[in-house]
Amino acid sequence: MKRFIIRYGLIGSGVSIALGLFNWFFIAKPLGYGASQFFGYLSIVIALLCIPFGIMYFKNKLNHGRVSFNQGFKIGLGISAVTSIVMFFYGTLFFVIAGDDFVEWTKSGLTGHELQQMQQQMETMPAYMANPWFQGFTFGLMVFLIGMIINIISSFVLKHPDKRALAD
Repeated sequence: MKRFIIRYGLIGSGVSIALGLFNWFFIAKPLGYGASQFFGYLSIVIALLCIPFGIMYFKNKLNHGRVSFNQGFKIGLGISAVTSIVMFFYGTLFFVIAGDDFVEWTKSGLTGHELQQMQQQMETMPAYMANPWFQGFTFGLMVFLIGMIINIISSFVLKHPDKRALAD
């Protein structure tokens, strides 16, 4: 795999982890679930901006100002894969270390009726859904899917306008 793909994937992972920890320690507890959820998704999108930056790096530094949609898509796919794999391990580790605190935090802002509904829902869920590996997988998959949306948009916007751009 190209070194720049790994580099941009690790940069995206680092940004996502830093913003995620900032969210957990400084936004989630004082501002509540809604603000934390908004900031969490925003931090993932900000972290995945490494995809267009990676495509632009390839286009401008390595490929003489040209990139086709397919080339850009492959680069973005690689960056998304690296980022989502790292986020899988981070999400798993987070739920191993802070999973109980996270569950208690989600319960803390609920009314009595909402708490009762949540407990009923949790009783009907399969046991594997509380497993840190499953939580990490879900988080990694979510990062990958958001990355694919950003990848498609970036590959389309950054492709060379010449229809005879480099053959794939």
